Amino acid sequence: MTEKSSTCYDFLSRNSLIISVLIGVGVGFAFGFGLRVVEPSSDALTWIGLPGEIYMRMLKMTILPLVVSTIITGKDIEISSSDNVATIHTDIKTSDMFADMIRNLFPDNLITACFQKTQTTYSHSAHIVLKNGTNSTVTVTDKSVSSTAGLNILGLIIACTLFGISASKIGTRAKPFTDFFETISIIVIHLLNWIIWLTPVGVASLIAAAILKASDIASVFSSLGMFVLAHSVGIVFHQLVLIPITYFIATRKNPLFFLAVCLRPWLTVFGPPSTAIGIPEMLRILDVKLHVDSRISNFLVPVGATLERMGSCLFICLSALFMVQLEGMPLGVSNILLIGLLSAVGSLAVPSVPSASIVSILVVLSSLDVQVHNIGLLMALEWYNDRIRTTSNTMTIIVGAVVIDKLCKATLSDSQESALETKTIDTEASIQVVNENGVTESEKL
Repeated sequence: MTEKSSTCYDFLSRNSLIISVLIGVGVGFAFGFGLRVVEPSSDALTWIGLPGEIYMRMLKMTILPLVVSTIITGKDIEISSSDNVATIHTDIKTSDMFADMIRNLFPDNLITACFQKTQTTYSHSAHIVLKNGTNSTVTVTDKSVSSTAGLNILGLIIACTLFGISASKIGTRAKPFTDFFETISIIVIHLLNWIIWLTPVGVASLIAAAILKASDIASVFSSLGMFVLAHSVGIVFHQLVLIPITYFIATRKNPLFFLAVCLRPWLTVFGPPSTAIGIPEMLRILDVKLHVDSRISNFLVPVGATLERMGSCLFICLSALFMVQLEGMPLGVSNILLIGLLSAVGSLAVPSVPSASIVSILVVLSSLDVQVHNIGLLMALEWYNDRIRTTSNTMTIIVGAVVIDKLCKATLSDSQESALETKTIDTEASIQVVNENGVTESEKL
């Protein structure tokens, strides 16, 4: 009886977060559907959604220090009939949007990049001119580059990357600089772990508020189901098609054997879910089963667990597209490309802790000026989405180590042979010294 109680306690302690989140999801759906009957007022909706809003604000609070520290260490106007009236046009042309994105890649001020980004604005001036004896109105459009409120995440990532590269080149002289940001990164990740434990309350509030505010609940759940289906299909295609093809092209070996070998680390990271938990199992599989050079696996696996986020990138991109469509915003080619770029670079700042990708989703949505009050719907199925994207991250690290080992095998063999030859020459030289002088270096000492 004691052993059973201990086993049950261990299971509950290991899965306490996911169990509490599932309880929060259930409470949120129960309150949401239960209160739809009484049609609560706008004031009531505000108070119901307030805990979720506070939870999202706390997550947003960690975005800037998390991105900066992580990257350094390892988004038709009416014209008046008067003679000269100017109005601001908020629609941005596709070419100007791409130009703004390029400008934001290189911020002129790192301080203002934390709360401002560059954006093209248009002013329309109406002038009355005399043409063929009659008065006619001519509209002149003036274009200017100004700033708008918002986090310039692209510029900060580029700037922090340059700072990190420069610090690594300088070496020991930059150690206080890197130690400072490494400490910030550790503190923010610890803070994020504390905030994650508020997820059950935040999720319950966000789901209840989203259900109560939805006018067509059937279409919302239909869209959510399609989102989960699209994410699952993308993960399956990545793990069962792209990764085996990459393995076969690199090694010319049976990819089914590779998938069978990856099953154990796949199951290891599926439970927590965290890529860092699977580091020992990945190292064992690469060394024992796949026979990857230990110098490659010992370097690549820890670095990959920190930076590789293929599954997270797919999830962030699909989540941003889902939220934009749920808000009824138009999706042009420029917005889709911007979402893809922000998802790729934003995933680099995702720490290897459960549900950390939600922070990057907030970065993408903030760059697109999209409201995040419906993000509780994503959190409802986060327990499933987080696990399948973590498994994709792990399998990508493993196949990446195999490919690099294949590409670098000849170079590594040559360097190993050179080291052996050098060691042999040194040994022969020491023997020669002993034969000529009759005494060894150790005896001299």
